[in-house]
Amino acid sequence: MQENVTVVTAPDIYYANAPAMLCIGCDNYLESIIDTIRRLPMPVTLYVTNEKTDLDWVSTVYYQSEISIINCAYNNFFTGFFIDKQQVYYYNNKQSYKRFNLNEVKDPMDTLVKWITKWQENTDHLEKKKDFI
Repeated sequence: MQENVTVVTAPDIYYANAPAMLCIGCDNYLESIIDTIRRLPMPVTLYVTNEKTDLDWVSTVYYQSEISIINCAYNNFFTGFFIDKQQVYYYNNKQSYKRFNLNEVKDPMDTLVKWITKWQENTDHLEKKKDFI
């Protein structure tokens, strides 16, 4: 497998011309997420929270990421801060957040696969467009 995943934790930030994903509290799925991303033909930056994570870092990398996945049981403050943001998918919630965000998922891997599929379709479309330009 290729080494196309750059895993970044606080306080670091990685600047690249590549899609990025933010995982907040997804420790139980981290190995599966990385293995799935490695199957892609392009590099991906994966931002992951840790014990040194603060709101400044998380909000900075949120705006660099195309998608964010939150484990609601990880940190109530982060959940409350990000739950109503676009491109945020959440799981492991004890209460309903449907009035703020409809992107509730049972398994974050489903979200990852959908994101990868959508990204691939967009890339394929752009490649086809290049052929006609």
